[in-house]
Amino acid sequence: MIISMGAMTYLAGLAILDARDRELSVRVLLLGTLGAVTCALFYVLTGAARWEDLLFGTVPGLILLALAGMTKGAGVGDGVVLLQVNFFLLLDRVILAFGISLLVMGLFSGMILITKKGTKDTRLPYLPFLWLGCLGTFCIR
Repeated sequence: MIISMGAMTYLAGLAILDARDRELSVRVLLLGTLGAVTCALFYVLTGAARWEDLLFGTVPGLILLALAGMTKGAGVGDGVVLLQVNFFLLLDRVILAFGISLLVMGLFSGMILITKKGTKDTRLPYLPFLWLGCLGTFCIR
């Protein structure tokens, strides 16, 4: 529970930075990666998770990184944070959080288009939606 609360606090801070500045500090991402690897080692050593599950949970983050490289539309920082979240929250929660975040972001984008507050080229920060997805995951599971 302490790890989850720390991860949610870290993610909330990143969501605020992403919404405000539209970029993330490399130092903060490196610090988060160190924390994520530490959590992964803790989970594996205590038997709470297997390495195979941790590696499989990186798929959503790798997809986001691939999209960032191919389209320049999604940020690399978003993919790195999604990889980190996998190590904090584990496989079942990260996949559910990713799905919820995409659903909420899609609904929000649709509302923006319907109300004519934006265009098809309007860019939204992803991390606030990922935070909402993780919060929804904690409410469900």
